[in-house]
Amino acid sequence: MKDLQMWAQLALAAAGAVNAMEVPRSESGFVSMPISYKSHDRPLMKRDEDNNVPLFNISVLSYLIELTIGTPPQPIKVAIDTGSSELWVNPNCKTSQSTAQYQECLVNGEYDPSQSSTAKDLDSGNTIPYGIGTVEIEYYRDNVALPNSTIKLKDVQFGAASRSQDLNEGILGLSFGSKPPTADLRYNNFVDELVLQNVTDSRAFSVALGNQDASNGGVIIFGGIDTGKFTGKMTTVPVLGPQGGEKLYRYWVQLQSIGSTIGGSSKKYDNSATAIVIDTGSSLSTLPSGVVSSMVRDLNGQTDRQGNVIVPCASSSTTGNTFDFDFGGVTIRIPSSSRPRRRTCILGVQAAESGGVMLLGDTFMRSAYVVFDQDNMQVGLAPYANCGENEQTIPAGGVGSVQGRCDSSNNGKGGSGNSGSGNSGSDSNGNGGDDKKDAATGLSATLGPLALVFWTLCISFMTM
Repeated sequence: MKDLQMWAQLALAAAGAVNAMEVPRSESGFVSMPISYKSHDRPLMKRDEDNNVPLFNISVLSYLIELTIGTPPQPIKVAIDTGSSELWVNPNCKTSQSTAQYQECLVNGEYDPSQSSTAKDLDSGNTIPYGIGTVEIEYYRDNVALPNSTIKLKDVQFGAASRSQDLNEGILGLSFGSKPPTADLRYNNFVDELVLQNVTDSRAFSVALGNQDASNGGVIIFGGIDTGKFTGKMTTVPVLGPQGGEKLYRYWVQLQSIGSTIGGSSKKYDNSATAIVIDTGSSLSTLPSGVVSSMVRDLNGQTDRQGNVIVPCASSSTTGNTFDFDFGGVTIRIPSSSRPRRRTCILGVQAAESGGVMLLGDTFMRSAYVVFDQDNMQVGLAPYANCGENEQTIPAGGVGSVQGRCDSSNNGKGGSGNSGSGNSGSDSNGNGGDDKKDAATGLSATLGPLALVFWTLCISFMTM
């Protein structure tokens, strides 16, 4: 079995700090929040039995937004996660796996209900196990506001961690809340409250993580879309019901095929059609094992004993090589490797175990503009680009007719594409329940703060 623990430890070791320096903007029916990020080098953690395996330095990014909770407001940074449904804060920073990670955890802020005049202890709690890491939370209600704005949600339910392990950031779950028939919770989550308290007109939001340049920040728009962040016509695909024996609703969509364009020649991989979750809470992408094997061959890579795929880094001869994800009506093309900073790169994808959940994480989303629409049970997809700003409310019928303002020359460095036409359950107390992803993947919402350059991580060997 592949060393999935190692990937999760990589993610935990790599989380960085994010500062949302801009002011959230509220318009009629939507609110826009910046996603700023910084690049960090972090060492890859090892297992005790891997004494002869070299350590690596990896370049990673971290994605968070800032909220303020309580009266007076207490600033908290949380990771955005479309793969889970609950908001919780106050991870135990002492379980961080490095001094730098511990310090970054502290910088994210801590909520103290005793210092808030509007806090209400609900005398109930929950344990949420993730692929790696677990959090025990106590539920509170309090005011949640967007800093430096007039937007304040009143009496919002969320969790404050009483105990956590291997989780160094709070999480803002943006998946399905309490609205039937897709309810994953027995209380209103953050997306629900935005609608119920008349901040947004819909349970829909769009995410542009942006390209790999730290100077190019991303944006999340609740209830809105920015046509200056994609090219072509937005294509919508249905959100599927729970898959693979799951009972939770997630952002499952049908992927028609995965292929490659290498040296100007394109092909599709066999048996690549699959239902897949689009998930900001995962940095790696988990794909069918046969597809991953084909990618390895196409990149002249090799697999080490821990299941990591070592591949050549980008060069002038590989410019234009892509992996191509066809959703029917839109193809998102992802560069096959990053800009070289070191001699060796690791393929940022892993093969799914038998019966495991297929995931497209941040590394995919850096080349896509994605709209998550619970009201219309659709996901909107278009190739990411950046030609300025043009924010507007998401139409009541969805984004299928929305045209991007950018042309192909505006495509972000994170990738390109051609457009066509076109987890939390409930516990016995009625509160949020099991938010874990498939244990076989070894991935969890703790991976959300990462944004690895899509398929390859530039690494360097370190002395022991």
